[in-house]
Amino acid sequence: MHRCTLAHYPADLYEDAAQSLAWDIRALDAADAVTEQRVQRHHAGLHVAGFYPSLHLNLADDYRLLGSFDAATAHLPAAGEHAPDLPQDAYGAFLRTALDDVAEAVSRRDIAKRTSAPGPAE
Repeated sequence: MHRCTLAHYPADLYEDAAQSLAWDIRALDAADAVTEQRVQRHHAGLHVAGFYPSLHLNLADDYRLLGSFDAATAHLPAAGEHAPDLPQDAYGAFLRTALDDVAEAVSRRDIAKRTSAPGPAE
């Protein structure tokens, strides 16, 4: 679980989408390796499924920024599938909006950085 968090955070620090992509892939691999039991031992309110909307969103956005629209499109359903696992709070609303924004940008074949995307300002 810590590997997932530690890989997910640095991905937002890079302006280069390829570098972000490498960290986001590491984060997804770490999430796939953690068990629900381990997550629950860390914090009873956490669930592995709650990691996936953000992880797949970030991967879709990385691929979109790199112009790999088929790869970006492949991650959007996975993010949407887990969106019901998001909390009903500001964070959940932010991610749901970001999912819609990335899906729309992919459909337009837009490679511009989203103004609401995390990371360093350009």
